[in-house]
Amino acid sequence: MKKRILLPFLLLLWFTSSSHIGSPGVIYEGLLGPYRILANIIPAEVVPGIAKVTIILPENPENITLEVRPVYWSAGLKGTPKADPMFAVPGEPGKYEGELWFMNSGTSSVQVMMQANGQIFEAIVPVMAWPTAKNSMTSELGIPLTILGIFLVILMVTIISSAMSDSINDPGKERNPAADKRRKIGIIIGSTIMLLILWGGKTWWDTESEQYNNFLFKPIEAKSRLKPESDGNYLHLEIDTNTLSQGQTTRKLSFIVPDHGKLMHLFLIRKGDLDVFAHLHPERIDSLNFKVKLPSIPAGDYHVYADITRYTGFSETIISDFTIPENSNFQLISNTDVALGRDDTYTFSNPISGKKTSLDGDIMICGKPGIKTDLPEGYSAVWETDGENFETGTLYNLDFALFDAEGNPALLEPYLGMMGHAVVLKHDGSVYIHLHPTGNYSMGSQQMLLDRFESGKIGFQNLPTGLSFKDSIDGVIKVLNQLPEQERDSLLMGNMVHLDPTDPEHIEHSMVSFPYAFPQPGNYRIWVQVKIDGKIVNGAFDVEVD
Repeated sequence: MKKRILLPFLLLLWFTSSSHIGSPGVIYEGLLGPYRILANIIPAEVVPGIAKVTIILPENPENITLEVRPVYWSAGLKGTPKADPMFAVPGEPGKYEGELWFMNSGTSSVQVMMQANGQIFEAIVPVMAWPTAKNSMTSELGIPLTILGIFLVILMVTIISSAMSDSINDPGKERNPAADKRRKIGIIIGSTIMLLILWGGKTWWDTESEQYNNFLFKPIEAKSRLKPESDGNYLHLEIDTNTLSQGQTTRKLSFIVPDHGKLMHLFLIRKGDLDVFAHLHPERIDSLNFKVKLPSIPAGDYHVYADITRYTGFSETIISDFTIPENSNFQLISNTDVALGRDDTYTFSNPISGKKTSLDGDIMICGKPGIKTDLPEGYSAVWETDGENFETGTLYNLDFALFDAEGNPALLEPYLGMMGHAVVLKHDGSVYIHLHPTGNYSMGSQQMLLDRFESGKIGFQNLPTGLSFKDSIDGVIKVLNQLPEQERDSLLMGNMVHLDPTDPEHIEHSMVSFPYAFPQPGNYRIWVQVKIDGKIVNGAFDVEVD
């Protein structure tokens, strides 16, 4: 039993989420030897396919070479292809770009290698490589290929008919009725052969296309329903087993591991105005069912995004819809009567259909204009910006300054092992992602990959049994819930490297920063979550992306 508890207890130090919907990029902020790097990896939409890699070295060291290569959890270092070089971007010191092929799907990684001053430094960035799109042929290519195909079919039929008629006539003799008959028969035979070849090709292509469609990544779906109980109202989440057909081992729900000490991070956001936001942590009833007590939130239709991570390092988001009905049978319990978990939180903000947060020239943070929003308990947050327009595909540091009720710099405390959390949601719900100051990659997946490569194991052998692993993890969660908060936070933070929130440029206030690149144009809302004086506070900001 000690061994069963110890292993996942160590694992929980490592696991953080890289879950997303509609935001495929993986952002890594950490160390490459003595140098801090910021990496943005855009996985290929199709597999096999090309991933795009951008690496920024703020210190801009000289005389270095950078290379990247894909490394697969199932293949290990021995199955790794040759590395591809990264090239310096002209006019942008410290910025490098490159491309690499992903040939297989599943839990993968990008190994970043830098050679500097005769030393080699390496870092592993987890990437969930899975086809997410099906590319169509452009008309510029399709039309010429169609014309060429028709020409080749006619040419082949002509060759067959000529082989049966004119080619067997003696030289100089005119075509006779027998030769004409053979030519017509040749046309029929040639056409039949070509039709059979085309039919066979189409059948093969349709089969391959159907298999590819079945292989396209599809988020796990769930059914959410309201379940009143004696001590309050609960959200009951039931996984739809019809959406569990992909991934086999990588998506087995019995292999869920703690992420920041929680099996699941569930975000509840009211649709439409996005004016209600809750970050909750359901408890597991069994492998397919979870439940969590609801705060005192109003009736309406809600987005449900539930983040989970597995033993193999595969992280993803379960999606669902949830409705709180407006009828007499459902009575909201007052705030004073709802006893939520110590890490559960919710907030009300301005509706997106009303007045939006905007740049305020009178608010200056470090010489930059800021976007200010008021937080509960009298706290406030200012989004430090340059006033520039945000664009898709550009890597930004989203910097936020926090202030207490008196307007003094706030002292941030760890919240579930991080100095801050952020959720980015496109207004229509098509883009969702959970961010941390270290990026949106899974540190758990990173550690599992490193251990896997060092062990030399390949394939999916030597995995723990699902039942014993599940029982062990449940035991770990129970122990964590009983720990004092300071001891638990210290345990969850482990050896993670956090940016100093009071860096020399911001000595007068506390900061939290989230690296992110918006994947699509449109309107977004960003919720920032921090802990001040033992209280979890949430703030909402709006931004338009070109």
